Amino acid sequence: MKLQDLTTPEGINELVAVAGRTKSYYNQPQSADQVMEVAAQAIAQNPNLAHLSIKILPNFPNAFYNYDKGELLLGLINPSALAHELGHANNLRQQGLYQKVLRAAQGITRANNVLALPTVLALRTFIQDPQRQDDILKTLAAISAAAAAPELLEETTASLSAIKNHPNRAQAIATLGPALLAHYASGMAPAAVYQLGRP
Repeated sequence: MKLQDLTTPEGINELVAVAGRTKSYYNQPQSADQVMEVAAQAIAQNPNLAHLSIKILPNFPNAFYNYDKGELLLGLINPSALAHELGHANNLRQQGLYQKVLRAAQGITRANNVLALPTVLALRTFIQDPQRQDDILKTLAAISAAAAAPELLEETTASLSAIKNHPNRAQAIATLGPALLAHYASGMAPAAVYQLGRP
């Protein structure tokens, strides 16, 4: 399926048939019409998105743009999630260098989430000089914040684009706001750990 298929009743019927068993659809059937509007709006802004590959996964409780494969995985009928992922697709398609920077930054942030606390504890154990500890932790906090910045910028841009292009902006803010805050909390957690670990 391509994104342009989601601008047609037939495409929406296929989406509902595969993923419509989720509560989110039956509680809000108008979401299917909003999905059609979001897809049409995205294509109007960037006609190249019409050919974006959409893979419907019935047991996947989310939406995700896989920029390695250039396809959107869709497991729910949620116009806010679709609009957000289309924001990623619009930003990331055919941008090799940006993708490489983003992938490297994501890898550093993931590793940092695991290593920040052990690093602070190791510094306190093996380095007795408080000034040296402080210098190292300040440097690690700055590196962590810089590494998190590309992903946080990408998530913010995709969310703002989704809110702008959503037929119900209040609904988009209610859905995407908490998710964006969670991204910020996760991305900035290592920098916070390093800052709090300073003597």
